[in-house]
Amino acid sequence: MRRVVLFIIIILQITFFTEGYGIFSPIDTSEMSDTLHATLLRQHAIKTIPPGNYSGITYLGNDDYAVVSDKGSQEGFFTFHITLTENGEIKRVDNKGFTPLPGANLDEEAVAYNPTTHHLYIGNEAPSEIIDYDMERKKIVNSTIIEDYRQRSKVNRSIESLTYDHKRNRLFTINESPLTGDNGLLLRLKQLTTDLKEEKQFSYLIDEPLESTAKCDNRHAYGVSDLLALDDGTLLVLERELYVRPLKINSWVMNKVFPHQARQPT
Repeated sequence: MRRVVLFIIIILQITFFTEGYGIFSPIDTSEMSDTLHATLLRQHAIKTIPPGNYSGITYLGNDDYAVVSDKGSQEGFFTFHITLTENGEIKRVDNKGFTPLPGANLDEEAVAYNPTTHHLYIGNEAPSEIIDYDMERKKIVNSTIIEDYRQRSKVNRSIESLTYDHKRNRLFTINESPLTGDNGLLLRLKQLTTDLKEEKQFSYLIDEPLESTAKCDNRHAYGVSDLLALDDGTLLVLERELYVRPLKINSWVMNKVFPHQARQPT
């Protein structure tokens, strides 16, 4: 439950919440659940952690969270101890240190954790790669490349999200923006086993962007920026669109969260 609360808190404290429905058109059947409601919480300036381009977070237990950054020279992750109030506001954050992993930071965008096996999964956007880190053995034990993402994604538009579904014992990821050759609103949601084998693929249609898709990529981005699997198997899908205007005046970000319930193949 705490990972769900923190996921919503982070979204709400960065921008505003828009309710509605996303459109899933899976290879397997799927359906949308009821409209999601949330309360906007106060923003907080956290002075106990260093500035950084923090791009992914996952709950480890005992109020500890693994956090990755898409900038920096070293592959690895931070461990933050985050204390929440009873109503879910962030009360305190303590940096417990950085765990370096072999190699350079390849644009770490996403992280997920399996509490049963104590394996941490990190999504590297640049090579469209997911790595499997065993936290007990303190070593990388597996990795995989999402090949169609690698071959057909636009620069900086590949893996942006990763989540572990405890109910299914599966991982989910999705490309941030449509692949070259796909429908302009179509994304590919991947279901993977915990040993990183691709198992299923769902088609996901994002909302029509508010700005023209002809806008240059360094000013306009849209698509899915995060996923979260709830304990009942529902996926929360965070769609984000941002547009940076000239001189940055009147630039904006729109975030939307859509609940999704995937069924078994029929």
